[in-house]
Amino acid sequence: MSPRALELRIHGVNNTPPYAMLALPDHAVEQFRGDRFGSFWRPNPDRLADLPPDHAGQVPADVRREAYSWGGMARSSPGVPGSGVPSVLANVLGRIGWALLLPFGLANVAYWSRKLPDDSVPSTKRMVWWNAGRGAASTRLFGLGLTVLLVLAVCEVAIDVYAIQCSLPGTTCKRLPEFLDLLGDPARHVRVLTASAVPVLLLLGLLALTSLSRSRYEQAAMREDPVRRPGVMLSRKSMWEGSPRIRRLTRLHLAAGCSVVTLVTSAELVHHWFFVVITVLAAAVLAVVMARVVVTATDCPDVPLTEQGGLWSWLLMISAVIVLVAHGFGLYSIAPAFTGPLWLTSWGPPVVAVALLGSVLAAWSWRRNDAKGPLVLLVLFVAFMVATYWVSLAWIGAAVFGGVLAWRARPRAGDEWQAWRGAGPGVLLGLSLTTSVMLATVLVLTFRGWVGTGLRAPSFYSWFSAAFAVALVPLVLLVIAQALMLLSRITKPAALGGEGQVLVVRVRHVVAVTHRAENVIGVLSTLGVLALLLTVYLTFDSPAWSQWEGVTWVVGKGDWVTGLAGVAVIGSFVGAGMLTNRRPLGLLWDLMCFLPRTAHPFAPPCYAERAVPEIADRTREFLDESPDHRVVLSAHSLGAVLAVAALYALPEGYLPRVQLLTYGVQLRPYFGRIFPELLGPVVLGTPEVRAGAMFSCDPWRREAGTTPDRGLTVLLGPNWINLWRRTDYLGFPVHGWTTNSVDRLANETDGSPDTVETHGGYHLCGEYRQAFADLVSIDLNRSPDGERGGGGNLERS
Repeated sequence: MSPRALELRIHGVNNTPPYAMLALPDHAVEQFRGDRFGSFWRPNPDRLADLPPDHAGQVPADVRREAYSWGGMARSSPGVPGSGVPSVLANVLGRIGWALLLPFGLANVAYWSRKLPDDSVPSTKRMVWWNAGRGAASTRLFGLGLTVLLVLAVCEVAIDVYAIQCSLPGTTCKRLPEFLDLLGDPARHVRVLTASAVPVLLLLGLLALTSLSRSRYEQAAMREDPVRRPGVMLSRKSMWEGSPRIRRLTRLHLAAGCSVVTLVTSAELVHHWFFVVITVLAAAVLAVVMARVVVTATDCPDVPLTEQGGLWSWLLMISAVIVLVAHGFGLYSIAPAFTGPLWLTSWGPPVVAVALLGSVLAAWSWRRNDAKGPLVLLVLFVAFMVATYWVSLAWIGAAVFGGVLAWRARPRAGDEWQAWRGAGPGVLLGLSLTTSVMLATVLVLTFRGWVGTGLRAPSFYSWFSAAFAVALVPLVLLVIAQALMLLSRITKPAALGGEGQVLVVRVRHVVAVTHRAENVIGVLSTLGVLALLLTVYLTFDSPAWSQWEGVTWVVGKGDWVTGLAGVAVIGSFVGAGMLTNRRPLGLLWDLMCFLPRTAHPFAPPCYAERAVPEIADRTREFLDESPDHRVVLSAHSLGAVLAVAALYALPEGYLPRVQLLTYGVQLRPYFGRIFPELLGPVVLGTPEVRAGAMFSCDPWRREAGTTPDRGLTVLLGPNWINLWRRTDYLGFPVHGWTTNSVDRLANETDGSPDTVETHGGYHLCGEYRQAFADLVSIDLNRSPDGERGGGGNLERS
């Protein structure tokens, strides 16, 4: 009997291996399509004959079970094969490079969290940047600022500290390792010239890292166009063909980086006419780059037009390289004297941070119905920064700014259904900026401490380490309060989610704490922004109280706190791949990699650009074999997001023959709230939901909002079943916590009194088998044309 139904299992965050997805031994599965980054697997018929008849991996004769593995796309880059020292070293360096991409990825997530343009409204024939939606151009400018911050930090380390300060009389610095110390001890201007190559090589390395990954698993074109559904961004073919749009922005970032490297040293030498010309040219190129980045706001999947051409970007990149090379020849031939620290690496970071802080504060209002909100916040912020130059006005300006900021940022009616009450773009940009400055601070202060003593580093980094350490105190107090509250509840378990074993109820309370992640991230972002505000104030104003003994003590200890935080971030990237064979930062990393790159060209590449077309094409391929064929997409955790996107990517006429079985998903409370236009209630057809309450026993005991009359639940009807548990720290219901037609509770134990099921093992439980049987039964009782008793044609509903 040939299979009539295809069960295609898609893994989630933990990258479950194919044999585990298929519930078979490792030797009993085989790959029949794909590569080590993305592949399809199936049971090996010859091996199945050796298994017991009641084995969990056995499938009915009328069902074909397959597994789709996509984890290598987000986990294996650079993915140099082999176990030798060169391979391990290349992979470690690649992981460190991924850590540097974290701020860029967060900025890209912020882009997609803004209010996206509605494609159901007719657009003009020629799209200009101001029609791309509020925040589109600002987010790309923000990304350019992150690149400039990184380049300035590397220039401080390579040029200022090592090339200049370490060559001054009276200083003793460690020498580089022999395999890196190729020049010995040359003249100071030669050291500067050589060190200027380091930031350029870093930019090229990051470009190579993302380009290598992009060439491996982006640009997977769909074989047929999906059904275009107005107001549903996932149904656009352009969503999964984003790679060409990033090319123009890539060239602009490279031009900006080369211009900054030129300005770092040329600005110190303006007493010579040659370097005056070089400085003016580099500054002009950088200014034009900023203007052109604004224009690239139309090179995004959410804008109806694609990239219009790259002549300007090519000219600017070539011009920046020519100016940089000319500057290098000038350094070598003129041999200027460098006698002290570079002022641009000292004052450039706080100036750029001020500009980016303005974008962060304005972004708090992007999603709100407040046309003047961003402008008002920017004016207030500029006034506050001006006031910091006068000590007598600084605190007054801070009080006025804080009060008006709190008033403008207050939640409005309807904001509770969005992540962080509509301030999502600002929260994510705040995290991005805080992470960027933190990594730069770790780089500068760690290198200064390692290379020698008595060396000077810009005060901006020291002040940030202190301010960041102080800002972490409220977060630590919040964590302690949550821990004490949890301890009291698990000591005397309170009712949560109905009756259950004592151990199960205790795990429910622990899981309830993790469900408050949105609140904690909002607090962390706010504290990071406050730390940056304090940092730039202390950097520019340097009030008398900043020299108190207690403040200097905090500065010293802050270096350790910031250093540990940076080591933890970088270590999570290196250790995650080398030791645990998992993606760095788990859900956060997969979240960043799911979204097409738009805000920053060096953001992690989008694995969905290959995964979504492959899932949709495999579904369509099986359905084309026979009109009686049906497909059940069985998706776990983040795999459910890929499955939903693949459903919307199907061509006309295929959706009525597809069922969806999800489990351990975050669609409604996380993705739907952070990205309402991508995966919100209108797209999923689910009720609006608030964030989990911070201190209540049950964070989700809140009244739900309205339910739209369209979306995936309407399109699929009873052909969508979702499994969830109260003990799942990452799994939620799709429709609601009360009884409904979509969600079903899965078992919380496997029968053992000391084992509780959490985020995994759904496909092994009895509820999964029952849900799959119900879906296949519903589907097989439906006529091939998609008609179902009383339901009408699903494709047309």
